[in-house]
Amino acid sequence: MDNTKLTRSAAVIDRILKILQGFALAGVIVAAIFIPLTAILGEKIIASADTLTLGVITFHLIGGPESYLVPTIKISMIIMLVCIVLEAAAAWYFLKVLRDILVPMKEGKPFASGNSVKIRKLGWTALIAGGVTELGRVISDISNVRAYQIERLFNPETVSSFSYNFCINLWFVVAALILFFLSYVFRYGEALQQEADETL
Repeated sequence: MDNTKLTRSAAVIDRILKILQGFALAGVIVAAIFIPLTAILGEKIIASADTLTLGVITFHLIGGPESYLVPTIKISMIIMLVCIVLEAAAAWYFLKVLRDILVPMKEGKPFASGNSVKIRKLGWTALIAGGVTELGRVISDISNVRAYQIERLFNPETVSSFSYNFCINLWFVVAALILFFLSYVFRYGEALQQEADETL
């Protein structure tokens, strides 16, 4: 069986993933550098801020956030940066495992022993990293809303109250389920490949 197309495609994809892995590593480093900078200099930056962005709406504040709001906002920013570090680190690991899967494919062996286990690792990575970062995002959003006391931004004569609804994006659960299913498919393929090798 001619696997030339498979080996060439795997080699090209591996090069692309290597570049993306470099970007993910750069994201980890940059976000990690900003965490201590935010902890040290965050109060000055936040105190001088005169805008608040909520989705597509930007509020221009008079005099910036009040001093007692600054610590809460700073914590929210640090949580967001930690989430970025986790996401970028998970992306780097995800790409690394993908490249490990491509190693035998570059030799024309898509169902090499161990690929199903590596795909299962991808599923657990998507599930855990996705859940942790999504939780961090919700905590950060709630912290921001409470810190700015949103009701003060609206005219009480026209807006009697407000409510907010934070939804959790479950993309990571779907991705993990697909990857777990693929791991079983690859496990079956590995068993067939082993039988074929033993027959030969």
